Amino acid sequence: MSIVAQTGVFPPVKGITLDNKTVSIPVKNNKHSVIAIAFHRDAEDELKKWLNPMYETFIPKQKKAGNFDMSDFHDVNFLFIPMINGFKKIADEFKSGTDKEFWPYIVDTEKTDIKNLQKALGVTNAKTPYFFVVDKDGKIIESVSGEYSDEKLEKLEDSIP
Repeated sequence: MSIVAQTGVFPPVKGITLDNKTVSIPVKNNKHSVIAIAFHRDAEDELKKWLNPMYETFIPKQKKAGNFDMSDFHDVNFLFIPMINGFKKIADEFKSGTDKEFWPYIVDTEKTDIKNLQKALGVTNAKTPYFFVVDKDGKIIESVSGEYSDEKLEKLEDSIP
């Protein structure tokens, strides 16, 4: 399942990354952002299938001589937002089960109204993960949802200048 790209601006969201840095979304640093959101624990299994391809495509790695890094082509902000009720209660467990390399990209948004965010983003099924490309001004320029496919990842990539 894929959703049609939403129009409008990504709603403002504030949070703290797992490495304790404050973040405001949309990010105001003249870069596009790729935002992955899970609204329900049932979205977790599908989301896990996206993580390695997203990591390889959008997250810069430590440089080693001769290494090819896809993220060199996409200078973007990458953020994963687990908008799961009660995330604060499971945050330590989530953190201990997550590679430290991912911590700067995982945002806890404890004070965000989940239902309002879902409505603003046009989310119709909370049990599937959603992925948005947001331009440097905060406008949503592409979105996909559901199970991973190379085509969906390419759709996200193709929307980034």
